[in-house]
Amino acid sequence: MSLSIYPAFFIFATIMVVTPGPANLVLMSSGARFGFYKSIPFVIGVTCGKLFLTIGLGLGFLSLIHSNEMLINIIKIVGTAYICWLSWKILFLKLDKNNSENQDHIPSLMNGLLVHPLNPKAWAMIIAAYTQFTSFGNAQVEINWLMEVSIVAVTFFTIQTISHSLWCWGGGLIFNFLTKKNTSRQIVVIILSILTIGTVIYSNFII
Repeated sequence: MSLSIYPAFFIFATIMVVTPGPANLVLMSSGARFGFYKSIPFVIGVTCGKLFLTIGLGLGFLSLIHSNEMLINIIKIVGTAYICWLSWKILFLKLDKNNSENQDHIPSLMNGLLVHPLNPKAWAMIIAAYTQFTSFGNAQVEINWLMEVSIVAVTFFTIQTISHSLWCWGGGLIFNFLTKKNTSRQIVVIILSILTIGTVIYSNFII
């Protein structure tokens, strides 16, 4: 990836990461339900999951995915089911912050690690990044490709860290503002959960 191409890639990555999608909406739902600080392990998991996926695709899995439509469809189905289940899990918990069941069911770091590997939008943006902004498909010296993978992975990771934190923090603001208004907060969480489910179904099976 040349220096002249990087600004275009950075703009592409920023737009793809910060815009509403299943991962961002489920993070906001978690923040609105449990507050930002209790959702931090989930945020870390979601961010690191994207990093592992980016590196994994860059180091060899990309060629397999790029030519296997059936595998992509399987990822779409499994990913849609997982994100819908996660939204359902967040939605149908009691809002009592002292409830032990709530504490046990706050999305964990492990839940977060699975979000992007099961999120077809994440696969699509990473595949687009490698195929449009790197030397993928051309004969190159190995160190050059490793450098390109590092640039793509670090760029995505940096933007994800900021963006995912802000989305969850935005949900946390809702949590704090409506901390004594359980009905209002429940309505907000319902809306966010419906948007999450609608977004993942629309992006995977309609467009």
